Amino acid sequence: MKNIFLKSLLSCLILLGSTSCQDELTDLYQDPDGFSKSQADEAGVSIIAGYFTSQLTRGFLLRGDYGSHYHQLRSGSRVMGTGVQLYYNVKEYGIPYALTDVENDWGSNGFNRSVFNALNSQWVKQILWGQKEFNRIPEGERTTLDVLYMRLLHVLKAYAYQRGIDGYDEVPYFQTGSAGALDGDKAEFLGQEEIYPIIIEELGEIEDYLSTVELDASQQASFQAQDVIFDGNLLQWRKYINSLRLRWAMTVSERLPELTTSTINELNGKPLFDQAMDVAGLADIAIVEPNRLQVELGITRSFRERSDECRAPKRFLEDVMHCIPTEKSVVIDGQTLYYFDGDNSEEGLANGTVDPRVAYLFSKDIMGRYVGAETSWDNGSDPNSYFSKAMRGYYINHPIMTDINVTEITFGKEGFEHTIRLSDEAAASLSGREAFLFNAFRTYCAQYQDINWTIGTDRNMISEYNVRPQYNFDIRYPTLHAVETELSLAEAAVRGFGNAGSARDHYKKAIELSCAYWYSQNVDNQYSKQTTPSFPSNMDQSRIDRDRPSEQYNASAYAEFEAQRFDGLGPEEKVRSIFNQLQLHYNMFNFEVPWTSARRLVKYLGDNPGSPYEIFKWKERFLYNPNIQATDPEVWSRISQHDNPDLPIWFTGRDTKWKNVLE
Repeated sequence: MKNIFLKSLLSCLILLGSTSCQDELTDLYQDPDGFSKSQADEAGVSIIAGYFTSQLTRGFLLRGDYGSHYHQLRSGSRVMGTGVQLYYNVKEYGIPYALTDVENDWGSNGFNRSVFNALNSQWVKQILWGQKEFNRIPEGERTTLDVLYMRLLHVLKAYAYQRGIDGYDEVPYFQTGSAGALDGDKAEFLGQEEIYPIIIEELGEIEDYLSTVELDASQQASFQAQDVIFDGNLLQWRKYINSLRLRWAMTVSERLPELTTSTINELNGKPLFDQAMDVAGLADIAIVEPNRLQVELGITRSFRERSDECRAPKRFLEDVMHCIPTEKSVVIDGQTLYYFDGDNSEEGLANGTVDPRVAYLFSKDIMGRYVGAETSWDNGSDPNSYFSKAMRGYYINHPIMTDINVTEITFGKEGFEHTIRLSDEAAASLSGREAFLFNAFRTYCAQYQDINWTIGTDRNMISEYNVRPQYNFDIRYPTLHAVETELSLAEAAVRGFGNAGSARDHYKKAIELSCAYWYSQNVDNQYSKQTTPSFPSNMDQSRIDRDRPSEQYNASAYAEFEAQRFDGLGPEEKVRSIFNQLQLHYNMFNFEVPWTSARRLVKYLGDNPGSPYEIFKWKERFLYNPNIQATDPEVWSRISQHDNPDLPIWFTGRDTKWKNVLE
């Protein structure tokens, strides 16, 4: 991936004949006449090629960016429970058990509006300029590459609109082939009901076109230089387009099941994303200067700054991946108390009954356990709650419980020890020690005194996300991956949408692909604390080394084990399992896709398949940029009635909001 940056830069220099690539490109996008068709002809490239490559590198379209990803982690996780922010589900941090409005929780609403703002600015601007230039070229003078680049820009335009309508429903839309406002047209606000059938059909036509395209050696070399996503591979573009159509067909399944079925039938036999490295996305390192990635612009900065939500979800570890804590009990003062003494990971990873991704995606706590945390509220009144059992494992077998002379407990790795001391009252006898230590350990962990708000230390008292695959500057941000494609086909098969094949086979393959993908992202991560960019200096080297799996576990054996469990489920539970696999696979990288699936599946399942925090209101849609009210009152009068996070979006098939326990 590192070569992409150099290749893109070289292409840009050739295209513009300038040593100031970004400045020249900026001028070009604002003033397309600044680079004329005659100049393009003299240089041997098309101006359309420049717009194509520029569109591929747009921020937050096919790659992540720091700001957007930060808020996806911070607030998106509060909506979906992908990573546990422990202070929102235990009382010890001091946050009350009261309903909280997530709307004012997105960085002054910046992320709330970012998809809408991006759609109507950087995501569409290059496409419209490219369309304007394309329309100026007489039809007989358009080259094969001109047409190819423009068709692929239409694919990216459709994907951009999908992102917009999934969040807001109605957005300002320009028909394909129109240069829009550049030609004096006013965008028409359309919603999912109108746009989804259009883009599903359009991309089908583009895929048919791509299946017939033939490039000579010179054209292929030029295309390969410009295509920083798929390296000039037309088959990958076809697979991407077909996989997008499948995603969209499933998104509208509650409203337009006939379209879902017909689209899936059309896709039968066509190439789809089906390999572990089939991913539509661009890595940070491909376009951002290495010395700026970690501290300024990269998605890894968001991981570093959002360490408080890197606690591993119990829902993933135990409920989805079958990594079960070893539970033991002790009787104290006539009361049976339970604690977690370890887990089944060693045996389960060896015999295929525990998901290999446990070792690829998550890191053990300092007791050597894969034990996570829940998103449901724990007020400390249940001595045998999940969190209580995790904390009790630290002290219940220590001499502090049986020796009156022991008044403090030290635990953890050498050099990273934690120490908790008894109060004078608790030190005076043995009878009150369990109660004191119970509260002390819960508080210590809940207030993040174990990791001091830093991911990657060797001090974590609860299992965390593994630092290696996520903290990876080479990872291509997975806006769409083969695992999603297989899971979409699995759901379609379960629910009877078209000729989707075997649900079991697709479900099993999705797990195998995900295991292979996350293993490679972990072990192929070549960065260290000495490279540029580097792991942060406050990440412990032992944790970096330890988080690299010692071996690649048998994904096929585990996938078959899980497929057998899948066989025994009813349709609704199968669909819930499919959703769990989708959210687990995208984990901290892609909030929007699981959020869309969760909203859609509420109707079919009768409940929310995600894991929202109890104290946060469920969010059905994003809010519009309020500037529209001043700039276009007529449009605002139409869309303002939809500017309500409690209003289910069209594709959900619902008129009533899903509510959590406090709503």
